[in-house]
Amino acid sequence: MTLQLPLRHSRTAMRGRRVGAIAIPFLVLSVVGHYFELYDTEALLVLFVLGFFMGATAIVLALIAVVDLWKDGGTGFTNTFLGTFYGIIVLLPLFMATVGLYMFPPLNDISTDMNEPPSLIASDRIGDEVAQDKKLMQKASYPDIVPRRFRLPPPELHNAVSSVAANMGWKVLSEVSAGFPDEPTYLLMEARMPYFSLKDDVAIRIQPDRVGTLLDIRSASRFGSHDFGTNARRIRGFLASLDLVLLQNYGTTARVEEPELVVQETGTPRPPRTVNNVPLLEAPLELPPSIASVLRERGSAPVPSQKPAE
Repeated sequence: MTLQLPLRHSRTAMRGRRVGAIAIPFLVLSVVGHYFELYDTEALLVLFVLGFFMGATAIVLALIAVVDLWKDGGTGFTNTFLGTFYGIIVLLPLFMATVGLYMFPPLNDISTDMNEPPSLIASDRIGDEVAQDKKLMQKASYPDIVPRRFRLPPPELHNAVSSVAANMGWKVLSEVSAGFPDEPTYLLMEARMPYFSLKDDVAIRIQPDRVGTLLDIRSASRFGSHDFGTNARRIRGFLASLDLVLLQNYGTTARVEEPELVVQETGTPRPPRTVNNVPLLEAPLELPPSIASVLRERGSAPVPSQKPAE
């Protein structure tokens, strides 16, 4: 009769699988609880730390179990694989956040108008002054986030903006509607960061302009000094949705595409405009001596060349 020893099972591998399996719903329930405002953002971060610790523990236990099974044999490789898999899922948000620290600039407040950003307080028209280094950082990282002009009166654009914001799930905190066609409007809204349900502020300012209406939007994070590009993505998504709505309702005439109409920073020289790739003259036109003398006798002065009216 052959004596068979009982098959050895790795308890370490089983513990790792259980810890990893608990960590996933723990993080999910933490986000859900914060979404329903059962606790504040600081408590959410503490729960995240605990969840990430459980995920790392699951991976460490799985590695210890693999070494143990390799040396002494037994069963439990399936548990080690599941423990490692669960731990990777739990630590994936932390890994993505670490990558975001290097991919995106350390900004948490993005605005199309960096000189006079829309206020995040309903009673103020202009927000806090943006530091010069933040301006340069945003301009270099997000050059496409600039003011937008539309050939629409402020009330009509305000209605379109409100519709787009409602479709994006933004909650209106304060609103100033236009009583007359040439009055500015304002919207202060609350948006949530995807996946983690963190609350951010969005301010939209609409004011009359020489071609119709000028729109500025600002998105700022309430918590943390780094938004991992969330505010820039939010502004881009809103402007893309707004362009689509205006295109469907007004056609291609609503949006002003001329880049020279974009508000530029004070002191920044504008590039010379061109017509058929030939730059327009920026200096006074020098007339021949004969023509200049005739104009001088008549009491007229040479008129310098001017840019086309903007």
